[in-house]
Amino acid sequence: MKWTATIKKIGKKAVDARDQMVILFGEGTNQDLEDVSVIQKFDSKTPVSGFVFKKGDTITVDGTTYIADYVGPMVESNMKALGHATLFFNRKVPKAPLANAIYFDPDESQALPQFKLDDDIVYEHI
Repeated sequence: MKWTATIKKIGKKAVDARDQMVILFGEGTNQDLEDVSVIQKFDSKTPVSGFVFKKGDTITVDGTTYIADYVGPMVESNMKALGHATLFFNRKVPKAPLANAIYFDPDESQALPQFKLDDDIVYEHI
């Protein structure tokens, strides 16, 4: 099953290649969160209300697919309620991973994706 979200806004401090982290939120979040987040809107054909995401599932951003190594227990409920998750790229899963985070398989050859306005983020539950 696939879900598609379109990037509607990119906060001034949302993407930092050094952190290898991106915070996602749905539309309607407050200004403080918008400044540090990528704002996404799910396609009505793939409503977020049915969102499912587990270890081994993928997201595709800017033509590159990333495989989830860890999906926190709060990811599905936060995504359904707020369009929210925190994405960690090229980081090993820590001993105490964040409950609202998705950690992707560390692959030094994969750069942090380029998040661009009106591009899609495709989530795929395998």
